[in-house]
Amino acid sequence: MKKLCVAAMVAATLLGCNVGDDVVEHGGIDVDNLSQADLQNYANITADALTVVAKAAKDCAENLPVGNSNECYIPEIQGNIDVDVAKGLIKVEKQTDRVVIHTIEAMQFTTHNAITNGEIISLTLNEKTDDDYIMTMNNSNQITFKGMFVNTAENDAKYWSTESTSPLTYQYNINEVHPYITNGSAIISGKDNQHFTWSADADGYISVSR
Repeated sequence: MKKLCVAAMVAATLLGCNVGDDVVEHGGIDVDNLSQADLQNYANITADALTVVAKAAKDCAENLPVGNSNECYIPEIQGNIDVDVAKGLIKVEKQTDRVVIHTIEAMQFTTHNAITNGEIISLTLNEKTDDDYIMTMNNSNQITFKGMFVNTAENDAKYWSTESTSPLTYQYNINEVHPYITNGSAIISGKDNQHFTWSADADGYISVSR
């Protein structure tokens, strides 16, 4: 697909035309031609970015009464996470049994991962991109999500989406080096509905399978 066409779809996405899945379907990463190391790198980036959003949401919803909402900027996280946050703004809505999380401004971040070489990536969890692009966190800190990643710093932009297939549990306490997610799985999708599975074990280790 020509870059102009992909750029037009991205512009439409940002305007809220519910075409996020179409962007990935036509301009997404070529999953079938990725090496095992590449799959692992994409999974690591994805898990780290979602963990950063989960921590921001958990902190933003602290002591928030049921029925209320709050907006918070996504902060930098110290520790063994390969994501450096540049900016991002989330909205959390406190419900009886869960917190609903959207990105008002997509989280932009860099990483030293070999795939991106420190370039800028954005993560969007916003129903204006697609109706089901959202994150939720229940009262047991289990998260479900669907969102889209865009690496626009490259000559040929890379797009991928991720969606939980079983809830992952957000873990963090003052004695931990960094927050992490455990005991669940998700898929990463690219062009032509190509996809692979990534999962987190009880220790937060991320593994992948085709």
